[in-house]
This record gives sequence, structure tokens and C-alpha cells, in this order.
Amino acid sequence: IENNRLLALVYAQQFDRPLLESLFRLADAVRTLSHTSQGRLFLHALLPDRRAMLYFTQPSTRTFLSFAAACHILGMSTADVRDPATSSEVKGETRQDALRIFSIYHDLIIMRQPEAGFCEKIAFQMLSWPGRKPIINAGSGTDQHPTQALLDLYTLHRCFAQAGGLDHKKIMLVGDLKRGRTARSLAYLLTNYPGVQLIFAAPDDLAMAEDIKAHLRENATPFIETNDMHAHLAEVDAIYMTRIQDEWDQGTKTS
Repeated sequence: IENNRLLALVYAQQFDRPLLESLFRLADAVRTLSHTSQGRLFLHALLPDRRAMLYFTQPSTRTFLSFAAACHILGMSTADVRDPATSSEVKGETRQDALRIFSIYHDLIIMRQPEAGFCEKIAFQMLSWPGRKPIINAGSGTDQHPTQALLDLYTLHRCFAQAGGLDHKKIMLVGDLKRGRTARSLAYLLTNYPGVQLIFAAPDDLAMAEDIKAHLRENATPFIETNDMHAHLAEVDAIYMTRIQDEWDQGTKTS
């Protein structure tokens, strides 16, 4: 962040409460504008001179299409790399060099790839290169998926708009919390809401990682862990379900 402006969107810890609320107000405005043809034309005229690269080297359908749609709604042109086997990486070019070249052609790189920490590394490198092109993390290994978590948080924000907001709510996160990057990012974001309590329901071998729990303790966000989600259903205000992330199992084609 520089002068209250995000230079890249890499992890959920970049967001504080004022920034989240500003983002949600903007999302509300875009939703309103998108309901009319005049509003859609206005949105389409905002960024017609900008180009985005979608560097998605990990399988994705909804995330890829939602970012492509968002770019087009704002008038941006897009290009994409979906399979490194069709790029110069098969000839020995490193990902860093490829992304540096892509940044010359584009104003923004939206990245989804399987290596944890790589997106953060590239984001800092981009900011040191001429042009300082921003990176958006659309999923980085088992590390984080901040943009999905922002959408999930916005959904909770809207659901509780008539119920006092998200403050002091009890939310249960269920499933593969160890490898579920959306759950990890959402847990970080929820520390911005005073009084929020979290329940992590997962098998022992898929429990929430210690780095998230340490962050919650540092930010005075109480949590409990359980193997039995049914024991807590009556006490929670929302349930966040995640699937088993079996693509990370050794030997699978999508890991």
C-alpha cells in the first residue's frame, strides 16, 4: 500500500476495516449501475485504454471467467496464458522472465498458479521493475485466495446488513481448512470485525494451519476447533463450507 492505494493484491492481510467498507460501497455502486444499459455503458467506458493478462496456469473455470467478465465490464481488453506447455516456458524461459515480458504488453497481471508464495514474490519483483505493474492474486498454491475471500466476505456483509452487520457473529468454517486457501484468506479478513468468533470444523489431518491460528490470537479473535460440526450448528450465524482439496494429493494431474 502506498498513499492509501493498493499497489498489488496479494494477501488478505492487506485489508483493514476502512478499506473493506470502501470496497463494499464500490461493489454496491457497480451492482446498481450494472442493472441498466446506461449504467453498463458507463462502466464499460471506465478503462478502455487498459489491458489485462490472465496468467492462469492452474485449472480454473469460475475464477477465470469471473475475472475475464470483470475486465470486459470495465472496458479492458484481455489476453491469457492457461497452459505453460504452449508458452516459451517449454523452451527454458523462466516464469519470472515470461511475466516480466507480459508486463510490458499489459497494465495488470491476474495470476492463478499452484506454487505457494510465488505470487507474492512476483508482485514485489514487478514493483521493482520499470512500470510497476500490479499483480492480483487469484489463487496461490495452498497459501491464499484473497479475491475469493473478499467476495465471500461481501456476501456475508450483505446477508447480515439487516442484522447488525458482521460484528459479534459466530461463523463456522467447515472442510479442508489446511489446504483450502479461500478459508485461510477469509479467516484473516474476519479479524477486522470485533466480536467475531470462529469455529473450525475439520478432521485432524485437515485442520486449520498454525499460522492462521497464531494470527487470530494476535488479533484477539477467539476460535475453537472441532471434529463435529453438528454439535455447533445451533449456535452459529453462518456456515462456510469447503470441499476436500484432493487436487493437492500427490500424483494428481491438477496439483
